[in-house]
Amino acid sequence: MLLSLFLTCFVSLVLSTGLLIAFGHIVSASSRVLGVLGAAVLAGAAGEAAGWVWRLPSRYVLAGEAVLFALTVAVVLARPRWNPIGQVFYGSFVASALTYLGFAAFTTFFTGLSPLGMAASGLLFVLEFVALFLAASFAFESCDVVCRSRWDRPIPDPDPTYLPKVSLQIAAYNEPPDMLIETIRSVERLGYPDYELVVIDNNTKDPKTWKPVEEYCRDRDRVKFVHVDPWPGYKSGALNLALTEHTDPDAEIVGVIDADYLVNPAYLRETVPYFADPDIAFVQTPQDYREYEGDPYLTACYDAYKYFFATTMPSRNDRNSIIFAGTMGLLRRPLLEKLGGWDEWCITEDAEASLRMLKAGYSGLYINRSFGKGIMPLTFASLKSQRFRWCFGGMQILRRHWRDLMPWSRDRENRLSFGQRFDYFLGGVQWLNDLVYLGFTIVLLASAAVLLTRGRVGIRPLLGAAVLLPSAMIGSGLIRALWALRQRTRIGIRRAILAFINWLSLSWTVALACVQGLLRSEGVFLRTPKTADRRGVLSALWAARSETVLACGLWAAGALVAFRGKATPFLLALFAWQGAVYASAPYMSWLNQRATLPEELERRRRSESMRERLADHWRFYVGAAAGLVVAVALGAVLLLGGSHPGHPRNPFTVPRRAAGDRGPLGNLIKGGPVVPNPTSYPSTSSSPSPSASPSATPSSSPSSSPSPSPSG
Repeated sequence: MLLSLFLTCFVSLVLSTGLLIAFGHIVSASSRVLGVLGAAVLAGAAGEAAGWVWRLPSRYVLAGEAVLFALTVAVVLARPRWNPIGQVFYGSFVASALTYLGFAAFTTFFTGLSPLGMAASGLLFVLEFVALFLAASFAFESCDVVCRSRWDRPIPDPDPTYLPKVSLQIAAYNEPPDMLIETIRSVERLGYPDYELVVIDNNTKDPKTWKPVEEYCRDRDRVKFVHVDPWPGYKSGALNLALTEHTDPDAEIVGVIDADYLVNPAYLRETVPYFADPDIAFVQTPQDYREYEGDPYLTACYDAYKYFFATTMPSRNDRNSIIFAGTMGLLRRPLLEKLGGWDEWCITEDAEASLRMLKAGYSGLYINRSFGKGIMPLTFASLKSQRFRWCFGGMQILRRHWRDLMPWSRDRENRLSFGQRFDYFLGGVQWLNDLVYLGFTIVLLASAAVLLTRGRVGIRPLLGAAVLLPSAMIGSGLIRALWALRQRTRIGIRRAILAFINWLSLSWTVALACVQGLLRSEGVFLRTPKTADRRGVLSALWAARSETVLACGLWAAGALVAFRGKATPFLLALFAWQGAVYASAPYMSWLNQRATLPEELERRRRSESMRERLADHWRFYVGAAAGLVVAVALGAVLLLGGSHPGHPRNPFTVPRRAAGDRGPLGNLIKGGPVVPNPTSYPSTSSSPSPSASPSATPSSSPSSSPSPSPSG
């Protein structure tokens, strides 16, 4: 039965992915009846196809169809607002993930592995479980937006007569003065009757940087300029200073604007009236960017940024669980002050503040319309530093608030709904996707070492027909991510691929931030390698040297294993793919160095390079070293497990239909076993197993992760 369900899910996932790409964004009708019919048709077609191709016994085929149908119907009942295409796709995905986990659990604990082999396979199972859980969450976000027929939470009508005083605030640090002045000018052009602008320049050392801004702001209506040095708390410390000492007492709404944004004159007129609803605590609009057209690197960054605000935020808005993203958003001032202002312990203070507001029982509202455009990080090093900060802040929020996000929390002051708890919990744990991916990289490298030194691995293998479902999930994740990106951003396939590569290029940075965020609570920043103004391939490799080493190591290990004849095609494909993920970082770095920027942006690029990124860098490296020690320990366990093979049994054993009737792919079954060569399983025999390969889940790949949250 396990074999039948395994193969039925493989066929179902292939079919449903094709339907999703072809029709998922077109079909607008939705109903439980249509979903149930679609589930029945897909389960029947997948089961019959699998039974015919692999000559499976009818009773097992029916059992596999029943399980697939039941899981898909559960999705239909849970998500009635989705069209039938999205329902059957997600049902197939969930069924495939659960089936694979069932297979992995059985082969880990019930096939006769040695104790050490079972321990190593158990660690691998934990990685697979987390990775598939995260993959399901990313697939959910895509379907929840693209495959929706209608929304449960409509956008309320604003009251155009509600026009309270607003205090807009800019926290600046070492920003080019002409750029910051241009931002101030755009704010001065806002078509709103009653507002002020407070500019807090904190810890900028060079008077040539902040003095011109001070001169411009002197004696101007609506504008206050404050320079403080030194001042603790980073951006949140500066915003607290603006809130408590420099904000007009009559201001009811406060807003945050980044120092490089040009703001639409209609911004406040179009957003403030939503606060007429007393339950609205904050309103967020998309982060948007300019000055990227024509440059492949900046365009890739732009498209990758845009996905979060085009997909994740609309999905979360329907459950009243959006984040405050730090710029181009407004908050209710009395509530922010009542909750203690901005928390300075968190380097993503914006998202943390929105969680506290929702916890207090208020609402957030996402308006999916751009009202301002800023400048993206112009160097790959700055992009890595920004993503590191976002991820580290996400880990801080998760560590501080995880108890409040659990469904069993009964604190009377915690008014979070189940959907809000789940979304904020996912917003934190989704960052772990790249850390899990790093864990699979360690598994691959450790397995290569075992294969090269001992000829076989003691952890459970993934061979024969058992590779079909993981392969389908890898392909489905890649195709679904590119499809969702194109549907939500309306870009071509070439731009979508470059944006996808941009996501992958930050995998090592995010993994490192996760390690730091899990080990320490104090804010820390990424120190990136300085390359001055050098250009060229060597400089690009140096800017992404850690990723380059990982990519070369994976490819070299794969080549050695292949040369020694110790690898299956699936294992070699894993080495090639995981190496390509890390190789995307030097590629993006090289693409960035080819960019020719206008003089204004070139000055901004130089200012990025001058910023201090790490005051306590020795602590950073100590934390990173501790994380790598843990990784090495995991690899050592895998090596030990691999050196003590047990006697695993083949879980894919089924009775034949008839003697000699093996069907067109009967060599996969061979009278029961689906593994072409039974000796491929580790044994105590002195002869090595050239076909043994480690298992790696498809969802460990960042292909399942379209875009991280910008603020945690």
